[in-house]
Amino acid sequence: MTFDEAIAEYLAARRHRQQDSERDRYTLKHLQTHFQGKRLAGLRRIQIRAYINARLDAGVKLSTVRRELRLFCAAINFVRVEYDLHDLPNPVARLRLAKPEPRVRWITREQAISLVKEAERDAPRPHLAVFIRLALNTGCRRGELLNLEWSRVDLERGCFLLEAHHTKGRRRRLVPLNAGAIEALRTLADWQKERELQTPWVFGWERGKITTFKTAWTSALKRAGIENFRIHDLRHTFASWLVMKGESIYVVKELLGHACITQTEIYAHLAPSQGAAAVQRLEPF
Repeated sequence: MTFDEAIAEYLAARRHRQQDSERDRYTLKHLQTHFQGKRLAGLRRIQIRAYINARLDAGVKLSTVRRELRLFCAAINFVRVEYDLHDLPNPVARLRLAKPEPRVRWITREQAISLVKEAERDAPRPHLAVFIRLALNTGCRRGELLNLEWSRVDLERGCFLLEAHHTKGRRRRLVPLNAGAIEALRTLADWQKERELQTPWVFGWERGKITTFKTAWTSALKRAGIENFRIHDLRHTFASWLVMKGESIYVVKELLGHACITQTEIYAHLAPSQGAAAVQRLEPF
Protein backbone atom coordinates (compact mmCIF):
# COMPACT_ATOMS: atom_id res chain seq x y z
CA MET A 1 0.00 0.00 0.00
CA THR A 2 1.28 3.48 -0.87
CA PHE A 3 1.26 6.68 1.12
CA ASP A 4 -1.43 8.09 -1.18
CA GLU A 5 -3.73 5.09 -0.74
CA ALA A 6 -3.41 5.09 3.05
CA ILE A 7 -4.11 8.82 3.30
CA ALA A 8 -7.13 8.53 0.98
CA GLU A 9 -8.62 5.71 3.06
CA TYR A 10 -8.04 7.56 6.32
CA LEU A 11 -9.48 10.88 5.14
CA ALA A 12 -12.51 9.16 3.62
CA ALA A 13 -13.33 7.79 7.07
CA ARG A 14 -13.21 11.31 8.53
CA ARG A 15 -15.22 13.21 5.90
CA HIS A 16 -18.19 13.65 8.23
CA ARG A 17 -16.03 15.85 10.46
CA GLN A 18 -15.74 19.06 8.42
CA GLN A 19 -13.28 20.90 10.66
CA ASP A 20 -10.94 17.91 10.70
CA SER A 21 -11.16 17.55 6.91
CA GLU A 22 -10.18 21.16 6.28
CA ARG A 23 -7.26 20.93 8.70
CA ASP A 24 -6.16 17.58 7.28
CA ARG A 25 -6.14 18.86 3.70
CA TYR A 26 -3.88 21.75 4.67
CA THR A 27 -1.51 19.45 6.58
CA LEU A 28 -1.45 16.90 3.77
CA LYS A 29 0.12 19.32 1.27
CA HIS A 30 3.47 19.20 3.04
CA LEU A 31 3.46 15.44 3.60
CA GLN A 32 2.70 14.80 -0.07
CA THR A 33 5.78 16.72 -1.17
CA HIS A 34 8.02 14.20 0.59
CA PHE A 35 6.09 10.92 0.58
CA GLN A 36 3.78 10.90 -2.45
CA GLY A 37 3.94 7.59 -4.32
CA LYS A 38 6.13 5.88 -1.70
CA ARG A 39 5.20 2.43 -0.43
CA LEU A 40 4.55 2.31 3.31
CA ALA A 41 6.37 -0.99 3.73
CA GLY A 42 9.56 0.61 2.44
CA LEU A 43 9.53 3.66 4.70
CA ARG A 44 12.19 3.87 7.37
CA ARG A 45 12.61 6.02 10.45
CA ILE A 46 15.53 7.87 8.88
CA GLN A 47 13.22 9.15 6.12
CA ILE A 48 10.82 10.51 8.72
CA ARG A 49 13.72 12.20 10.50
CA ALA A 50 14.79 13.74 7.21
CA TYR A 51 11.29 15.13 6.75
CA ILE A 52 11.33 16.62 10.23
CA ASN A 53 14.70 18.28 9.65
CA ALA A 54 13.63 19.65 6.27
CA ARG A 55 10.51 21.22 7.76
CA LEU A 56 12.38 22.70 10.72
CA ASP A 57 15.10 24.06 8.41
CA ALA A 58 12.32 25.78 6.45
CA GLY A 59 11.37 27.68 9.59
CA VAL A 60 8.26 25.67 10.45
CA LYS A 61 7.31 25.45 14.13
CA LEU A 62 7.88 22.12 15.86
CA SER A 63 4.21 22.06 16.91
CA THR A 64 3.22 22.19 13.21
CA VAL A 65 5.55 19.31 12.35
CA ARG A 66 4.13 17.29 15.22
CA ARG A 67 0.59 17.87 13.85
CA GLU A 68 1.66 16.70 10.40
CA LEU A 69 3.24 13.57 11.83
CA ARG A 70 0.13 12.81 13.87
CA LEU A 71 -1.90 12.74 10.67
CA PHE A 72 0.63 10.44 8.97
CA CYS A 73 0.84 8.13 11.99
CA ALA A 74 -2.93 7.92 12.35
CA ALA A 75 -3.34 7.06 8.67
CA ILE A 76 -0.86 4.18 8.92
CA ASN A 77 -2.49 2.83 12.07
CA PHE A 78 -5.91 3.09 10.42
CA VAL A 79 -5.01 0.97 7.37
CA ARG A 80 -3.17 -1.54 9.55
CA VAL A 81 -6.42 -2.25 11.37
CA GLU A 82 -8.79 -1.93 8.40
CA TYR A 83 -6.75 -4.20 6.11
CA ASP A 84 -5.26 -6.51 8.77
CA LEU A 85 -1.77 -5.32 7.88
CA HIS A 86 -0.41 -6.08 11.32
CA ASP A 87 3.12 -6.64 9.97
CA LEU A 88 3.19 -3.19 8.38
CA PRO A 89 5.70 -1.06 10.30
CA ASN A 90 4.83 2.43 11.43
CA PRO A 91 8.07 4.44 11.40
CA VAL A 92 6.19 7.55 12.55
CA ALA A 93 5.03 6.00 15.82
CA ARG A 94 6.74 6.89 19.12
CA LEU A 95 9.10 9.44 17.63
CA ARG A 96 10.61 11.46 20.44
CA LEU A 97 10.53 15.13 19.55
CA ALA A 98 11.52 17.82 22.00
CA LYS A 99 8.43 19.52 23.34
CA PRO A 100 8.62 23.27 22.73
CA GLU A 101 8.02 25.78 25.49
CA PRO A 102 4.36 26.78 25.26
CA ARG A 103 3.73 30.25 23.88
CA VAL A 104 1.91 32.68 26.17
CA ARG A 105 1.65 36.05 24.42
CA TRP A 106 -0.85 38.56 25.76
CA ILE A 107 -1.50 42.28 25.50
CA THR A 108 -2.54 44.90 28.05
CA ARG A 109 -6.02 46.35 28.21
CA GLU A 110 -4.67 49.62 26.83
CA GLN A 111 -3.19 47.78 23.84
CA ALA A 112 -6.48 45.90 23.35
CA ILE A 113 -8.43 49.17 23.30
CA SER A 114 -6.00 50.54 20.73
CA LEU A 115 -6.29 47.39 18.60
CA VAL A 116 -10.09 47.56 18.53
CA LYS A 117 -9.94 51.25 17.67
CA GLU A 118 -7.59 50.59 14.76
CA ALA A 119 -9.74 47.68 13.58
CA GLU A 120 -12.72 50.05 13.43
CA ARG A 121 -10.86 52.83 11.61
CA ASP A 122 -12.19 53.28 8.05
CA ALA A 123 -13.54 49.70 8.14
CA PRO A 124 -16.43 49.02 5.71
CA ARG A 125 -17.74 46.38 8.11
CA PRO A 126 -17.61 45.96 11.91
CA HIS A 127 -16.66 42.28 11.85
CA LEU A 128 -12.97 42.45 12.82
CA ALA A 129 -13.51 44.81 15.75
CA VAL A 130 -16.41 42.66 16.98
CA PHE A 131 -14.34 39.50 16.57
CA ILE A 132 -11.52 40.96 18.68
CA ARG A 133 -13.93 42.03 21.40
CA LEU A 134 -15.65 38.64 21.45
CA ALA A 135 -12.37 36.73 21.57
CA LEU A 136 -11.09 38.89 24.44
CA ASN A 137 -14.35 38.50 26.37
CA THR A 138 -14.97 34.77 25.79
CA GLY A 139 -11.58 33.16 25.10
CA CYS A 140 -13.05 31.26 22.15
CA ARG A 141 -10.94 30.04 19.26
CA ARG A 142 -11.13 31.65 15.83
CA GLY A 143 -13.10 28.77 14.30
CA GLU A 144 -15.53 28.63 17.21
CA LEU A 145 -16.44 32.28 16.61
CA LEU A 146 -16.36 32.43 12.82
CA ASN A 147 -18.58 29.34 12.58
CA LEU A 148 -21.05 30.62 15.17
CA GLU A 149 -24.71 30.73 14.10
CA TRP A 150 -27.34 33.04 15.54
CA SER A 151 -29.49 30.00 16.38
CA ARG A 152 -26.93 29.05 19.06
CA VAL A 153 -26.77 32.54 20.60
CA ASP A 154 -29.06 33.43 23.52
CA LEU A 155 -28.60 37.11 24.38
CA GLU A 156 -31.36 37.01 26.98
CA ARG A 157 -29.63 34.28 28.98
CA GLY A 158 -26.21 35.70 28.13
CA CYS A 159 -24.58 32.68 26.53
CA PHE A 160 -24.01 30.76 23.32
CA LEU A 161 -23.65 27.05 22.68
CA LEU A 162 -20.73 25.18 21.18
CA GLU A 163 -21.62 21.60 20.33
CA ALA A 164 -18.92 18.93 20.41
CA HIS A 165 -18.31 19.13 16.65
CA HIS A 166 -17.71 22.89 16.94
CA THR A 167 -14.80 22.56 19.37
CA LYS A 168 -11.23 21.34 19.06
CA GLY A 169 -11.56 19.12 22.14
CA ARG A 170 -14.86 17.57 20.92
CA ARG A 171 -16.59 18.65 24.13
CA ARG A 172 -19.91 20.50 24.35
CA ARG A 173 -19.50 23.90 25.97
CA LEU A 174 -21.84 26.70 27.04
CA VAL A 175 -19.97 29.99 26.69
CA PRO A 176 -21.06 32.70 29.16
CA LEU A 177 -21.27 36.25 27.85
CA ASN A 178 -20.40 39.37 29.80
CA ALA A 179 -21.69 42.85 28.98
CA GLY A 180 -18.85 43.50 26.51
CA ALA A 181 -19.52 40.32 24.56
CA ILE A 182 -23.28 40.97 24.44
CA GLU A 183 -22.70 44.51 23.21
CA ALA A 184 -20.35 43.22 20.49
CA LEU A 185 -22.90 40.67 19.30
CA ARG A 186 -25.65 43.26 19.21
CA THR A 187 -23.41 45.45 17.07
CA LEU A 188 -23.32 42.76 14.42
CA ALA A 189 -27.02 41.97 14.78
CA ASP A 190 -27.90 45.64 14.25
CA TRP A 191 -25.52 45.92 11.29
CA GLN A 192 -27.12 42.93 9.60
CA LYS A 193 -30.63 44.18 10.36
CA GLU A 194 -29.90 47.62 8.85
CA ARG A 195 -28.85 45.93 5.61
CA GLU A 196 -31.72 43.43 5.74
CA LEU A 197 -29.29 40.54 5.51
CA GLN A 198 -30.82 37.09 5.86
CA THR A 199 -27.82 35.17 7.16
CA PRO A 200 -27.63 32.39 9.77
CA TRP A 201 -24.04 33.38 10.62
CA VAL A 202 -23.01 35.78 13.35
CA PHE A 203 -20.09 36.81 11.16
CA GLY A 204 -22.21 36.84 8.04
CA TRP A 205 -22.25 39.46 5.31
CA GLU A 206 -23.47 39.95 1.74
CA ARG A 207 -21.22 37.19 0.37
CA GLY A 208 -21.94 34.60 3.01
CA LYS A 209 -19.65 34.07 5.98
CA ILE A 210 -16.41 35.79 6.99
CA THR A 211 -13.63 33.18 6.90
CA THR A 212 -10.46 35.22 7.47
CA PHE A 213 -9.23 38.58 8.73
CA LYS A 214 -5.64 38.17 7.60
CA THR A 215 -5.13 41.49 5.76
CA ALA A 216 -7.28 43.63 8.04
CA TRP A 217 -5.76 42.01 11.14
CA THR A 218 -2.19 42.71 10.02
CA SER A 219 -3.05 46.32 9.19
CA ALA A 220 -4.76 46.92 12.53
CA LEU A 221 -1.80 45.47 14.43
CA LYS A 222 0.63 47.68 12.54
CA ARG A 223 -1.39 50.84 13.18
CA ALA A 224 -1.72 49.93 16.87
CA GLY A 225 2.04 49.31 17.13
CA ILE A 226 1.62 45.73 18.38
CA GLU A 227 4.22 43.20 17.25
CA ASN A 228 4.48 39.42 17.38
CA PHE A 229 0.78 38.98 18.10
CA ARG A 230 -1.43 36.36 16.47
CA ILE A 231 -5.19 35.97 16.43
CA HIS A 232 -4.89 32.96 18.75
CA ASP A 233 -3.10 35.22 21.23
CA LEU A 234 -6.44 36.91 21.90
CA ARG A 235 -7.37 33.64 23.63
CA HIS A 236 -4.11 33.76 25.60
CA THR A 237 -4.92 37.34 26.58
CA PHE A 238 -8.38 36.38 27.84
CA ALA A 239 -6.90 33.65 30.05
CA SER A 240 -4.00 35.83 31.23
CA TRP A 241 -6.30 38.67 32.26
CA LEU A 242 -8.47 36.31 34.30
CA VAL A 243 -5.52 34.71 36.08
CA MET A 244 -3.95 38.10 36.85
CA LYS A 245 -7.30 39.15 38.34
CA GLY A 246 -7.01 36.20 40.74
CA GLU A 247 -9.40 33.80 39.01
CA SER A 248 -8.89 30.10 39.68
CA ILE A 249 -6.96 28.10 37.10
CA TYR A 250 -9.75 25.52 37.27
CA VAL A 251 -12.38 28.10 36.30
CA VAL A 252 -10.18 29.31 33.43
CA LYS A 253 -9.78 25.68 32.30
CA GLU A 254 -13.55 25.29 31.98
CA LEU A 255 -13.97 28.61 30.19
CA LEU A 256 -11.28 27.71 27.65
CA GLY A 257 -12.67 24.20 27.17
CA HIS A 258 -9.37 22.51 27.98
CA ALA A 259 -9.49 18.75 28.41
CA CYS A 260 -6.99 18.71 31.28
CA ILE A 261 -5.60 21.21 33.78
CA THR A 262 -2.03 20.88 32.46
CA GLN A 263 -3.09 22.82 29.35
CA THR A 264 -4.21 25.71 31.53
CA GLU A 265 -1.24 25.68 33.90
CA ILE A 266 0.86 27.63 31.39
CA TYR A 267 -0.88 30.74 32.79
CA ALA A 268 -0.21 29.94 36.45
CA HIS A 269 2.98 32.02 36.60
CA LEU A 270 0.93 35.15 35.98
CA ALA A 271 -0.55 34.97 39.49
CA PRO A 272 2.53 34.56 41.76
CA SER A 273 0.93 36.62 44.54
CA GLN A 274 -1.66 33.91 45.25
CA GLY A 275 0.93 31.58 46.76
CA ALA A 276 2.37 34.36 48.90
CA ALA A 277 -1.10 35.30 50.15
CA ALA A 278 -1.89 31.66 50.95
CA VAL A 279 1.12 31.08 53.22
CA GLN A 280 0.37 34.29 55.12
CA ARG A 281 -2.89 32.72 56.27
CA LEU A 282 -0.99 30.05 58.19
CA GLU A 283 -0.40 30.55 61.92
CA PRO A 284 3.30 31.27 62.64
CA PHE A 285 5.12 28.12 63.76
